Amino acid sequence: MKIALLLFALPLAVNALDYKRDVMPIFKEKCYDCHSSKAKKVKGGLRLDDEKLFSKRFAKNEVVVPGDWDASYLFVTLVMPRHEKGAMPPKNKGESLTEKEIRTVAEWIHEGAKIDGEKGKPGPANWHPDRLLKFKDGRVMTEQFGEAPKVEKLEPKWETWTNKEGRKITARFHGLVKEKVDFELKNGKRVSYPLEQLSAESQARIQGLIDSPKMMSEDD
Repeated sequence: MKIALLLFALPLAVNALDYKRDVMPIFKEKCYDCHSSKAKKVKGGLRLDDEKLFSKRFAKNEVVVPGDWDASYLFVTLVMPRHEKGAMPPKNKGESLTEKEIRTVAEWIHEGAKIDGEKGKPGPANWHPDRLLKFKDGRVMTEQFGEAPKVEKLEPKWETWTNKEGRKITARFHGLVKEKVDFELKNGKRVSYPLEQLSAESQARIQGLIDSPKMMSEDD
């Protein structure tokens, strides 16, 4: 459902924005601590520094919906009030995006989210962010943008995991760091285990967990 916003006239962009040229520099400054190969722990498995990996997430959990910025989970988290659970960047992890940066991300999505040479269908002209986004003190006005989504933190549960040799362990999954799985054992210890050494079934389960939008909100 579209979010009701006040309209105000601003000129529409002519040239399509490109992720690598226009959007990636914003994320590099504000988001790479948690969402790049340099991160100690890639939050939610979401890499913003790799066009191919990022674009693969478009079809999953509506992280980015080309042409529909207000339905894109990533954009919603960027404009949520900093004190809200799920806001990006988290209040203790860097500065919020500026008004100009938020508009750039919204316009990029509206134009079809061009990335790695591919672009989706653009949104309708009357839903262009330059005409709809309203700011106050550099932040999107929440009364205009609507209620911020409630993002529940994913609570890890005890599961049985199998490696390629058929050996099993019971552990909680806490994330994937540089192709190593962060497991919590029953004795409370945290261990890193190579993803490639797990069975195909266990790897598939882990992929399903990191693709969950709830994982994107973890700030441990």
